[in-house]
Amino acid sequence: MKFIDILTIGNITEDIILKEGSSLSSFGGPSFYSSKSCIKYGVRSGVISVSSNKLKLEDCLPDNITFPQKRKKHTIFENRYTNNGRTQRVINFPESLDISDFVYPKNCDPPKLIFYCPVLNEVTDDFLKLFPGAIKVCNLQGWMRKIDRQGNISIKKELPDIDFSIFDVVIMSEHDLDYDNALIISKSCKLVCITKGEKGSTLISDSKLKNYKTIHASNVDETGAGDVWAITFSVFYYIFKKQIEESAMFANIAASISIEGIADSNIPSLDKLLNSKKW
Repeated sequence: MKFIDILTIGNITEDIILKEGSSLSSFGGPSFYSSKSCIKYGVRSGVISVSSNKLKLEDCLPDNITFPQKRKKHTIFENRYTNNGRTQRVINFPESLDISDFVYPKNCDPPKLIFYCPVLNEVTDDFLKLFPGAIKVCNLQGWMRKIDRQGNISIKKELPDIDFSIFDVVIMSEHDLDYDNALIISKSCKLVCITKGEKGSTLISDSKLKNYKTIHASNVDETGAGDVWAITFSVFYYIFKKQIEESAMFANIAASISIEGIADSNIPSLDKLLNSKKW
């Protein structure tokens, strides 16, 4: 192992998808969707996540470099689809990641990019200090979630206590924060990206907003679409060195294609994505 392009940090989950009277279990979480996307794009990636006897990290991502943190249990999410949209509930609560459990090989070059993507605030501040020379991407949603006593998930809406200036880009959904708070983040971070589902995305840089449309897609399962957007933009902009406009459009298209299948089944390959250029 000589190098890792992207190191993702965040717990992989077991996702139970309930839709139209049927139930399906799959792997999930931003680390899983981003790692699967990296495989599709030919990008070498590693992942730090909790691993249990029932959810072994090396089984979730056999084609990735894994840094498992052994725990008794793993996170289980329930994603329930109704006519009113999707609701989420946590069945098994996650455990925090521990920097002392992470050992990076001495003979391996540092990762080019770190993708911080907690599911429920399990990434401690110690991880933010890793590899000072790496590009650092914040996938914000996992820092924004709160859970009630029944495990139901909602969004906090107020800004988390994070020094956003350490990140090169902060990526969020329009459901995570309003524009006023996004603009506050943009004052300390070079780039802020807001995903907006079928409406595409908005990028904020130097207090300037630019909107990017996406393609039409049939919504089969939107789980992980925001994560696919975030890692696709990161790969194209920071690893493939594409222009920011092109990177945003490829991210829009990848996320749109991904919702046309269950879980990670429809994440596009690099060839399919490049051949889907429709703007």
